[in-house]
Amino acid sequence: MGETIVILGGGYAGIGTAHKLLKYTKPKVKELKVVLVSSTTHHFWNIASVRGVLPGGFTDEEMYHSIEPGFANYDKDTFEFVLGTATGIDTATNSVSVNTADDARNITYTHLVIATGSSYPGGLPFTTVGTYEESIGALHSLQRNVESAKSIVIAGGGPTGVETAGELGYAYGDSKQITLIIEGGKPLPILNPDVGKTAAMELERLQVKIVGGVRVVSASPPDDQVSITLSDGQTLVADLYLPLYGMRPNSGFIPAQLLDERGNLKLDKNLRAVGLDNVWGAGDVGDAEPKQLIYAERQALHLADNLHAVLTGNAGSVKELRPTVTPQVFVTVGKKKGTGQYNWFKIPSFVVSAAKGKTFFTEKASGLIAGKNIVRSSI
Repeated sequence: MGETIVILGGGYAGIGTAHKLLKYTKPKVKELKVVLVSSTTHHFWNIASVRGVLPGGFTDEEMYHSIEPGFANYDKDTFEFVLGTATGIDTATNSVSVNTADDARNITYTHLVIATGSSYPGGLPFTTVGTYEESIGALHSLQRNVESAKSIVIAGGGPTGVETAGELGYAYGDSKQITLIIEGGKPLPILNPDVGKTAAMELERLQVKIVGGVRVVSASPPDDQVSITLSDGQTLVADLYLPLYGMRPNSGFIPAQLLDERGNLKLDKNLRAVGLDNVWGAGDVGDAEPKQLIYAERQALHLADNLHAVLTGNAGSVKELRPTVTPQVFVTVGKKKGTGQYNWFKIPSFVVSAAKGKTFFTEKASGLIAGKNIVRSSI
């Protein structure tokens, strides 16, 4: 009997898992087929989105990469790319409902991998937002808005908010009013206090104004300007508002009993969906680890190894994922500075700048598509 592995999501985890199964498991499981379902024809290298939202930050070709050509070397009966959006899962019949441009399909699986990622509530193009045409259109629109705005407010003191504020400050600190709203006293609250202090200092050097100890209560619909009300009663007015907080898993199609109260796919230590033997998850859609690419990358590789063990008749070799208990975060602050934390140690600025700040690993994108690497890890 053949094995059909359906993977939902054409992001880092989905593409990485698909390639690893095809490269290493297919030779040992002859009747294996991998079906990759993606809402977009192109993978979005969203690591670089914090600079990519600036006009001229990165080219479209550096940010978007066609997925299907990377799988051209596999036999046609081994791999299928489905351009569509998952709308439901029936675990009783082992099938997924997918809406394509032409019709609705039911795809039957023996194992299902859910790797649909997460997105910002406002639909900002820091992640994929629909089809390739919709995503690249949204990115170009935001680039134009960034260029024309005289005042920009960013809300969110996490890595994305800090990196975006740093890029804007580096490019426009002398000509635009850039404001970062953070809920705590310092940015990057999940990291050591010295890391947040360094980030704040570097942002201020780039003429980014930090408004701390408050959160956004409401923001008026986009018009000529946006009125932003803060929890202390203060009101800010800006030409452009970027709410970069509150990422949510793309899990609306998953049965409610498989989700936690925040909408995350509940995963056990083996990266299986809790209570199911043949449904797996990796990356931001799950509850295994924080929603960062470094974790999605290792989860995808771990999941592929576990699924390989099951498919080759070695289910006893399935291993638990040991969650990382200390942060491993590199945060750029403009093109030349940065900070971060690796385990308990603060990362020097020059290390972050050299390792990440120059290219945001865009040179690795072709390797992901071709099945050579995810980002830093080989496949």
